[in-house]
Amino acid sequence: DAVLGLANSENPYSFFCTSELVSSQGLLLTNYHCGFEMIQQHSTLTANYMDNGFWAKNQSEEVTNEGIGASRMVAMYDVTERVLEAKAAMRLGLQDTATVDTVEAEYDEDNEEFTSLSSVFESIRKSVTDTCSYGASVKSFFEGNQYFLFVYETYKDVRLVGAPPRSIGKFGDETDNWVWPRHTGDFCVLRVYTDESGLPAEYSQKNKPLSPKHFLPISLKGVQEGDYAMILGFPGSTDRYRSADDIRYFQEIDNATLKLIGDVSLNVYKKYMNQDSLIRIKYASKYDNLSNYWKYSIGQNKGINDLKVVEKKYEQEKAMKEWIQADSSRIAKYGNVIDSLSGLFYDLCISNSRLTFMNVGLLNVVEAFMFTYDCMSIVDALETGDPVIVKEVQVSLKDKAKKFFNDYDAMVDKNQFISLTLAAAYNMDFNIYSSKNFILNKKYKGDVAKYADYVFSKSIFTDPARLDAFLDKPDRKKFVSDPMFELLRYTLYTYFSYKDAVVNPRIDMLNTLYVDMIMKMNPDSVMYPDANSTLRLTYGSVESYVPKDGMTYHYYTTMKGILEKKDDKNPEFFVPEKLEELYNAKDFGQYADKNGDMPVCFLTTNDITGGNSGSPVINANGELIGI
Repeated sequence: DAVLGLANSENPYSFFCTSELVSSQGLLLTNYHCGFEMIQQHSTLTANYMDNGFWAKNQSEEVTNEGIGASRMVAMYDVTERVLEAKAAMRLGLQDTATVDTVEAEYDEDNEEFTSLSSVFESIRKSVTDTCSYGASVKSFFEGNQYFLFVYETYKDVRLVGAPPRSIGKFGDETDNWVWPRHTGDFCVLRVYTDESGLPAEYSQKNKPLSPKHFLPISLKGVQEGDYAMILGFPGSTDRYRSADDIRYFQEIDNATLKLIGDVSLNVYKKYMNQDSLIRIKYASKYDNLSNYWKYSIGQNKGINDLKVVEKKYEQEKAMKEWIQADSSRIAKYGNVIDSLSGLFYDLCISNSRLTFMNVGLLNVVEAFMFTYDCMSIVDALETGDPVIVKEVQVSLKDKAKKFFNDYDAMVDKNQFISLTLAAAYNMDFNIYSSKNFILNKKYKGDVAKYADYVFSKSIFTDPARLDAFLDKPDRKKFVSDPMFELLRYTLYTYFSYKDAVVNPRIDMLNTLYVDMIMKMNPDSVMYPDANSTLRLTYGSVESYVPKDGMTYHYYTTMKGILEKKDDKNPEFFVPEKLEELYNAKDFGQYADKNGDMPVCFLTTNDITGGNSGSPVINANGELIGI
C-alpha cells in the first residue's frame, strides 16, 4: 500500500518509475531523474529549479504536474484459463473474433463485465465506496503462458514538493550513469492529494493530502555490509527467456541501432544546449531521457559479452534439444521450435532495427511530427460541420500548442531531422524517403538540408504565430497541404510498412512454446516471469563488489568522493559552493556514519531494471533505507 507506480495519464499502468509514501500526509519519494521532467517543465530563466533546486515552504507553494498519476495496486486475479481458451479458439478457427485483445477489453473498467469478474472483485469495490473508480489491466506472463488482471487505484493530483539542484540530483550525469561508484543525490519529493472524501480526483485547490493506508518509516541507522535489503517496485521489462539467436541478433542489430540514435541526436542536442541557456532548459529532460537509452544499450552489450550470455544460451538449448529427443510426444510438440525461431529472428531484427530507428529516433526526437499528428483533431472537427465542436478543438489545441512551444526550438528540431535522416542512409543503408515522386527527391534532388529548410520555415506546426493564426481560421485544405503534414504522412507510411513486418504471430506462438518447454523441462524450479510493469519484489543484501581481478568496490560512497570528482570545467561534475562549504565544516549531525563521514550511495545485490527507478530499498524491519 505504500508503493506507487508513476505513469502518464494516457498510459496509466505503464509505469515509468516507482515511488513510495513516507508520511501520513501523502509525501512521496522517488528518484530525481524520475521527477526531472516535472522539475524542468516548471523551470524558467528567472525561476531555474534545475540549477537552483526547488523547495516548497508550505503546501500552497507545491506545484501541480498535469498528466502524472500515482497508482496503488489493490488486487490481482488469475485469468489465464479464460485467455488461453480464447487463444486456442482463435488458432483453431472456431471463433474468428476471439483474440487476446478481445479478452483484455472484456476486463477494461469501461466494460460492464469488468465489475462482474468475480464476487470477490465486486466486494472489494463495495468495501471502499460505490463511487470509487478502480482501473484494471491484463498482463501476459511467461511469454503468454499465464495472464493476470491487476486492479489499481490511481491518484491524479501529484504535486512537486522539493528537489535538490541538478548538480546534486544528476551529479556525474551520463559519465557515472549505470556504473559504480556513484555519488548522486538522486531523489525528489512529491505529494499525493485526494478529494475531501479521500478518493482520487483531478487537481483542485480544495483537495487535501492523501491519508495512506500505510507509509514506510525511515531508518537513520544506515547500512552495514551483509544487511538484508529488499526492493518493491514496477520494473518495466526484461527478456530473460529469449533464445540464443534472438539475443545475438538483438545485440548486433537492435542495440547498435539505439547507440546510433544516441550518437547522432545527443550531439545535436549538446551543440545547441551549449550555445543557448534557454535551449538548455527546454531540452534538458529530453537529452537525459535519450542518453539513458543510449548508455543502457552500450552497457547492456558489454554485459552480454562479459557474462558470455549468448554462449550460455547455446549450451542451454543443446540440453533442451537432448530433452526433446528423449520423448516422442516432446518431439511432436517442441521438435522444431528452436530451429524455427532461429530462422525467423534475423529478418525480424533487420525490420525491427529500422522500426526502432523511426520510433525511438525520428518520430520521437523530431517533435514536430507527433505534434502535427495531435493537431489532426481539427480536421476531424471541421468535417463534422458543427461549430461548437470546432470551437472546442480550437481552444484545446491552442492550450496544447502553448505547452508544446514552451519547450520547443525549430532550429534544434530541424537539425535533428537532417542528422537522423542522413544517419539512416549512411549507417544503416535505410533510405526512409526513397520514392522518386516524393518532394524531397522530385524538387530538391535528395538534398535533405534544403528540403528541411523549406519544411521548417513554411509549416504552421513549427511556429507559434503561424499556428495561432491558422487555428483562428482553420481550413482543411491548408492543413493537408502543409509541408510538415506531407512529410509526416510519408514518414508514417514508411513506419507502418516496417511495423507490419515485425508483427509475426508465428514468432509469438513459438516463443510461448519455447518458454513452456523451459518450464516443463524444469518442473521443480521456482521460476520468475519477465518484468512487465507490474509490482515485483526482489531481495538480497548490502554487499561490496569485485568487478575484476585486483579490484574491489566498497559497498557505500561518501561526500569525500564528490569533492574528489569535482571539476568546475565539466558540468557533470560541478559542485555547488554551498555544498563544498557544508562538507568542509563536517557538520553532518545525526546523518554521519560511524566514521564521521556523510554517506551518499550504497550497493545491494537486488535484481532491478528500468521502472524500478525510485523504488524503496527496505530493510528487514520494513523501514526505508534508500531509493
